[in-house]
Amino acid sequence: MTASANAAPQDPDQSQKRLGHVPTVHQAPEIDGVLTDEAWGSALRINDFTEVKPNDGAVSDPITEIWMMRDDEHLYMAVVCMEPTPEDMVLQNIHRDAFLANDDRMELVLGTFNDSENSYWFQISAAGSRGDALLGANGRRFNKPWDAFWKGETRVLEDRWVAEIAIPFATMSFGETDLWQANFNRFRGADRSDHRWASLRRELPLGMISEAGQLSGFAGIQKGHGLEFRPYFKVANDNPYDGPSVMAGDIGGEINWSITPQLKASVTWNTDFAETEVDTRQVNLTRYPLFFPEKRDFFLQDATFFQFGEVGGHGSTGSHLQPFFSRRIGLASGFEVPLDYGLRVAGRTNQWDLGFIGVSTAATAAAGTPDSELFVFRPSYNLGDGLTVGALLTSGNPSSEKDNNVIGADLRWSSSSVLPGNFSFNTFFSHSDDEATESRGMGFGTQAELTTTDWSYRVSMIGSQDDFRPALGFIRRPGEIQTSGRIRWSPRPDSEWIRSYNFSISPSWWTDLGGDVVSSNVALRVLGFDFESGDDLYFNMQLQSDHPDTSFGVVEGISIAAGEYDWTSFSAGFRSSSSRSLATNISFTKGDWYDGTLDRFRTDLTWRPDEKMRAALSYREEHGSVASGDFTVRIESLAMDYSFTSGLTLETLMQSDNVSDTLGLQSRLRWLVEDGRELFLVLNTGWEERDSGLIVPLGNDVTAKLVYAVRF
Repeated sequence: MTASANAAPQDPDQSQKRLGHVPTVHQAPEIDGVLTDEAWGSALRINDFTEVKPNDGAVSDPITEIWMMRDDEHLYMAVVCMEPTPEDMVLQNIHRDAFLANDDRMELVLGTFNDSENSYWFQISAAGSRGDALLGANGRRFNKPWDAFWKGETRVLEDRWVAEIAIPFATMSFGETDLWQANFNRFRGADRSDHRWASLRRELPLGMISEAGQLSGFAGIQKGHGLEFRPYFKVANDNPYDGPSVMAGDIGGEINWSITPQLKASVTWNTDFAETEVDTRQVNLTRYPLFFPEKRDFFLQDATFFQFGEVGGHGSTGSHLQPFFSRRIGLASGFEVPLDYGLRVAGRTNQWDLGFIGVSTAATAAAGTPDSELFVFRPSYNLGDGLTVGALLTSGNPSSEKDNNVIGADLRWSSSSVLPGNFSFNTFFSHSDDEATESRGMGFGTQAELTTTDWSYRVSMIGSQDDFRPALGFIRRPGEIQTSGRIRWSPRPDSEWIRSYNFSISPSWWTDLGGDVVSSNVALRVLGFDFESGDDLYFNMQLQSDHPDTSFGVVEGISIAAGEYDWTSFSAGFRSSSSRSLATNISFTKGDWYDGTLDRFRTDLTWRPDEKMRAALSYREEHGSVASGDFTVRIESLAMDYSFTSGLTLETLMQSDNVSDTLGLQSRLRWLVEDGRELFLVLNTGWEERDSGLIVPLGNDVTAKLVYAVRF
C-alpha cells in the first residue's frame, strides 16, 4: 500500500487516525477537469486507499488518488481513479443531485467542526453528476436535498477518470480549529466495490465522521462578509377548468448572513415553493394517516439541526412520531398556506448545535387556517465521545387560533469501540400542551442498533399518550406504543456470482397504554440473494394481526368490520442491477388479509440509454376480496428526464390512480446557470374521469421563476 505523499504511512487496522496536511497555494487552478495546472504539484496526495466492500481489508486495486490544496477562499480537490476496463464503467447520470446507485463516483465527507457529530457530504460521478448533503448525529441523519455552492468537472480518459473540484469556504460552516475530519470513498461500477481512505471496517458507514481521518492546514481561511442576497422573480398563469385565467407576478426571497463561520441566519419574505416536486402518489388501505416527506428548500436547508425524535433505518427520519415535522408549516388540507416572512438561525457555537425557526403565515380560507405565528427552537450539546444531549421547543398552531406548545429532551450516543461493531443509541421524550382541546400528553421513544460485519441488531420502542397533540408534529398512531426489533444476517459465501445471502426477522407489536395488543407484524426474510452483478432476489413471509375496535373504510364502498384478525402472506421479488441500460424491479405478494384476501403486484421498468436520458414506468396493483366486497387499487406513473447538460434538465412526471380517478402531470425545466442561480419553468396540469366516463381537465398552471443569488 502506498502512503500519502505528505503524510506518514498509516496502519490499515485503524489503530491510529489517518492524517494529512493540506497546503496553501496562491494561484488557483482552473476547474476544467484537466489536471495540468502548476499548483497541483504542491498538493497533498492521498493514495493509501483500502477496499472495504466486498473484500474488506484487501489492497485497493486499481489505484485511487485524492489531491488537496487550498487558498484563503477555496478548498481544491482533484480525483484520479485509474480504470483498466473503461468499457465497464457505469456512466448513467449527469444531472445535479441524481441518485447514484451503481455509477462510478467519488464521495467526500468533511467534518469541518472536528466534533465527530456534524459533517458535509459531497459526491461527483465520472459522468459529471454532482450531489451534496448535510450529515448529523455522526452520519445517522442525512439531509440529501441540501444544496451547496461549488464547482466540479470530470473527464473520462483511456485508462482513468478524473475530477477537479473547488468548494468555497463560504458554502460551509466550520470551527476555529486547524483540524478537520475527512474521509473519501470511491465506488467502482465495474465490480461494485468500495475503496476508502479511513474507517476501513465494512460495518462502518462513510458518514460516521468519528471514524474519519484528520486533515490539518485550515487556519486563516476566509469566509468573506458572510452575506448572501437570494431574491426570486416569478410569473405564473393559473388557468382553472371552471374559471377565468389569471396571470400574476411576484417577488420575494432570502437574505442569509453568516453571523460567525459556524452560525448562519436567514430572513425570508413572501416565501415561494413553485418549483417544488410533487409528492409521490399513495393510496391508503390502513386506518392510519400516511407520511409524506418534506421537499421544500427553505425547510430542507440546515434540516439536520432541527431533527428530533425517531430515527429510521439507514439514517432516514422515522415516520411514526416526529414532535416537529416541517410540513405542518405552509401546508394544510392539500392547500399551500402563504409564508409572509420568517427567520431561520442554524449552526454551531462552541459545543452547541442550534436551530431556530420563526414564521408568520397568512390566513387561508380554502384550508380553513387562521393567521399564525409559529416558532421552533432546537438546541443540542455535544458532550464528546459521540454523546449528545438536546431539547426541543415548539409554539403555535397553524390550524387554530388557540395555542399549542411542545417541549422535549433527547440523548444520542454512537460508538464503534465500546461494542464489537457500530453501535448507536437514541432516546427522547416530549410533552404537548394544547389549548384548543385543553389536553396534555407525552410522546417518547428509545432506539438502539448494533451493526457488525455480517450481523445487525435493532430494538426500538416508540409511543405516545392519547392526548399527545403536537400541532407542528406528526404522529401516526396516538395512544399506542410500538415495540419492535430486527435481526439480520448477511453471510458471504465463497462464490463468484453470489455476494451475500440475506436472512432477517423483524417482529413488531403495537399495544395500547394498558398493554393490550392492537396489531402486530412479524416479517421474515426467508432467503435473499445479493448477486455480484448487482441483482437481488428475495422470498419473504409475514405474520400479521389487527384488532380494530371500530369499522374503518378501505376504499369507497369497502370497509373492514371491528374484530380480531390474524393472517399470513408470502412475497417474492426480483430487482435487476440499475447499472443495466434496461432495469426492472418486480414483486408479488399473496395471502390473507383481515376477513378476506389481498394480492399485491408491483413492477418498475427503467431505461437509461445514456447518461442524459432516463425513462421510468411504474405500475402497482392491489386486489382485495373481503366480506364487504371486492376492490382493486391501481397506481401508475411515468417519469421521463433528459439532461441537455449537467445544469439543464427537463423532468416530467405523470401519475394516476383509480381511487381519485385523476391523472396529474408535472413538467419542470431547470436551468442551473451556476449554484444559487437558476431558472425554472414549471407546468402542473391534470385530468379527471367523471362517473359518466367523460374525461375533463382540472386546469393547469404555468410558472416561470428566476432565483439569482449574490454573495458578498
